[in-house]
Amino acid sequence: MTVQEFEKLVNKLEKQASANPKLYRFKVIMLTGLGFGYVALFLSLFLFLMTISIAMIADGNFTFGNVKVLLLTGTLSFFIIKALIVKMEMPEGYYLQREEAPRLFEIIDTLRLRLNAPPIDAIVLDSEFNASVAQISSYGMFGKKRNVLAIGIPLLSTLSQQQFTAVLAHELAHISNSDTALGARIYRLRMSWSCLLHSLEENEQFGTFIFKKFFQWFYPRFDAYTFAMARQEEYAADRSAALATSSPAMGEALTLISVAAPYYYRDFYSELFEECAKTNSVPQPYSNFTEKFQSLSEQKSAEYFNEQLAEESYMTDTHPCLRDRLAALAIEAEVPEKPKESALNYFLAFPGRVINDFNKMWVDYNQDSWKEEIENFNDSKQRYEELTNKQVANLEELLEKAYLTVEFNSLEAAIPLYEEIAEKHSEDPQTAGALLTLAEHYLESRDTAEKGIRLIHLAMSYDWELRLPALDLLCGYYYETEQSELFENTREELEKWEEIVEASNVECDFIQPKDHFITHDKDSRELLAGINQLAQYKEITTAYLVRKQLASIPERKQYVLGLDLSLPKSTDLDEAEEALYEKYINGLGEFEDTCVIILNDKKDLRKSMLSVENSLIYSVSDKEQAS
Repeated sequence: MTVQEFEKLVNKLEKQASANPKLYRFKVIMLTGLGFGYVALFLSLFLFLMTISIAMIADGNFTFGNVKVLLLTGTLSFFIIKALIVKMEMPEGYYLQREEAPRLFEIIDTLRLRLNAPPIDAIVLDSEFNASVAQISSYGMFGKKRNVLAIGIPLLSTLSQQQFTAVLAHELAHISNSDTALGARIYRLRMSWSCLLHSLEENEQFGTFIFKKFFQWFYPRFDAYTFAMARQEEYAADRSAALATSSPAMGEALTLISVAAPYYYRDFYSELFEECAKTNSVPQPYSNFTEKFQSLSEQKSAEYFNEQLAEESYMTDTHPCLRDRLAALAIEAEVPEKPKESALNYFLAFPGRVINDFNKMWVDYNQDSWKEEIENFNDSKQRYEELTNKQVANLEELLEKAYLTVEFNSLEAAIPLYEEIAEKHSEDPQTAGALLTLAEHYLESRDTAEKGIRLIHLAMSYDWELRLPALDLLCGYYYETEQSELFENTREELEKWEEIVEASNVECDFIQPKDHFITHDKDSRELLAGINQLAQYKEITTAYLVRKQLASIPERKQYVLGLDLSLPKSTDLDEAEEALYEKYINGLGEFEDTCVIILNDKKDLRKSMLSVENSLIYSVSDKEQAS
């Protein structure tokens, strides 16, 4: 199913969901049952055949065929059962007790009675600009479910008591309408199906095709049906929250979030970083955010608000756009006023202590990287001043000067530099990013738009990674200038390219022994830096590095770093892998565009990598001999 077909299906299904929500919900449940039933049917069949094989072997019919059937059905049954038991971890954060936020617990109890919602089992504070309810199961798809409410400190710091109460009502309405329960089941099923296919493909089991063909047909339709249902549930939760509190409170919460959230995620940390770099001070992000948001100018607030108001509902987010949500509530769209007292101060008994704890946790976690970034910032600023005071001739310095001028001055100040780059060095692929930046500037004026379009096509020819933003830029330009034919053609090209990139991402994520590996082309400096990082881990005994040849985007570079580990005999590799992968991905940063794989239980993959010339880049024995 293409992106366009998916979009048409969702639009059609949204109308059905809006016209008859109960009937549509029943259809989703039936579709979910189809997917689950398909897996359950084959699991039952495999278990039945396995039982017969065991019985026949027990009766003395010990034949090669019986053993083969037993091994095959037993293995497939194991992978299916393992996939069905997908445990959902409890959210990370600070778990509140009733005595720490008595008003918060009281208002939740009040809203629960109004909305006929089940109890909240835990409230957790985190660093996101969001609030959500999740149902966590102890044993994957089975076991007792716990309702967990997650609240972001930035959100709590931004909204007033009434506005945040409306947000709470929205989240509790999801549980009241049984959205979260069904949504959680759907999410766990989707994870189970994904785990099942991944396990079968990774282990190259015979039964993969039984599930693969079905889910290739089933997944897109299931996604479309659940997407449309989820969007209708957002509207329903808004309406329930407005009835439980008030429409103005719900509308004010939505509009205030539309200003504060993009500020928090896009600009706040860069502003905070620049201030701390100048004063060489330690940031207190959660305290600083409240102060800086309160001092945000009306003009800047209006810019964020109008930008969000202009957004349309997209197929990448089940939440409707701001304009549609306000219209559904019959609320006039206007820039919100900032509240004088935050919900944080109202609902928490000791708000200062909680904020200080979050500040401290942030500093403890980010201290080293923050100091390094400040040093880099100061070095960059010094370099900018050096380049500003001299004439640069070579391309490398010209690109550097243009980039630093944007960072420390403005894009307008850097335009002459970008124009010089385009005029003198446009034949060099290194200029791709600079050409795209200049092209975007040129598209703002009809007089220079044609030049901008030519530069966009040139930039795309140099760098596959720029193709997506470049086509998106062209789509926006053709749409705004009402060039419908060019818009439709470019949009179609963009959608096709998105599918190609997605296919390429899948190629990069799934590494198999049958993949086409070639000798890596890492330069010696990068390779040496990477080997030095490998040497820090005593358990790594051997490392192989190859490049995977991608079919979807051949020019895209994807490397595979295979590691042999020496682990204690008692180590359960399945349980240890997640922590090991996280450690290596964070610690082996010198290997860019590289997938790290532990080879201990992957003999076929090790054999494939070892067959590539110069794939062995590190071994403990070589290191010992060298010393």
